[in-house]
Amino acid sequence: MELLPHDVVEYILERLDAKTLLKFTAVSKQWKSSIIQCRSFQTRQMLHRKQSGKTDVVLVSLYDGSGSNPNIEALRTLVVGSTVSVTIPTSWENKFYQAFDRIRQLVSRSPGFGKDKINGTYKPVWLYNSAEVVFDFTTNAWRYIVPASPYLIYHSQDPVHCDGSLHWFTKGDETNILALDLHTETFQVIPRPPFLHSLLLLIESIICSIHDRLCVSERIWPEQVIWSFDSEDKTWKKIYSIDLKTTPYWRRNNIWRTFTPLSVLGKDKLLFYDGESSDGPLVTLDLKTKYYDIAYKCNFKAYKALCYVPSLISIL
Repeated sequence: MELLPHDVVEYILERLDAKTLLKFTAVSKQWKSSIIQCRSFQTRQMLHRKQSGKTDVVLVSLYDGSGSNPNIEALRTLVVGSTVSVTIPTSWENKFYQAFDRIRQLVSRSPGFGKDKINGTYKPVWLYNSAEVVFDFTTNAWRYIVPASPYLIYHSQDPVHCDGSLHWFTKGDETNILALDLHTETFQVIPRPPFLHSLLLLIESIICSIHDRLCVSERIWPEQVIWSFDSEDKTWKKIYSIDLKTTPYWRRNNIWRTFTPLSVLGKDKLLFYDGESSDGPLVTLDLKTKYYDIAYKCNFKAYKALCYVPSLISIL
């Protein structure tokens, strides 16, 4: 490849995955300094990965057993529809339950973690319902967010990160969606979804991110409907409707459950996850044939699943 023009080399490298590119940094110092470490190249490589049609998922164990278990995996990444699956060793392996037991004790707090889409930095956030703090890695310290949140939030929910912001359902007589921009560190209220009016509906609703777009999935018998927020015209649009009567897998112990949407696979197939499933956490549903399939099985039950794009940004 040394005889190829520079732009041709870039074109080829852009189509490689992040893991392979990291290996190439040790092969050629010139590729590393002039191409792979270049922020514009990393952005193009990440965009190409998004457009490749591959869905990358990370599974995070929420194991809370009373002792260590060598079969518990703290982190695992996988590519849906392929045999690519990698266990990521961590310093908290077999001790992950200690951290989450501590989080459960902090019942008035809602921890979140996301990425500033402008400068690429990552920020942990804690909402206390009396004060909000964000961790600054440059000073290695927590600081208050000013001004504070205009609403209280339900502390039991997990905030959802998409498009550079964290999102929560608000607590009160009327339910809204609160967003925290991780770059400006300011709160804003997303225009009210047309379907959120009461706590009963909130119980049946889930905030989610599909292709980095804010969505809400709601279950009102006999349907599970997925709404998407258009940030340009500030409106909500119904994008998918699932007839629960034709999806028996959604019924567990005589209870119809709401699975969390993760991604769109192809044109007519959706990827969901179910953190309480004993069969497999990832499930695909063909919207035309109504056929469902377990996309991946793992050896732990309690977990969280998130879609992500493998990227060199913030790694090198």
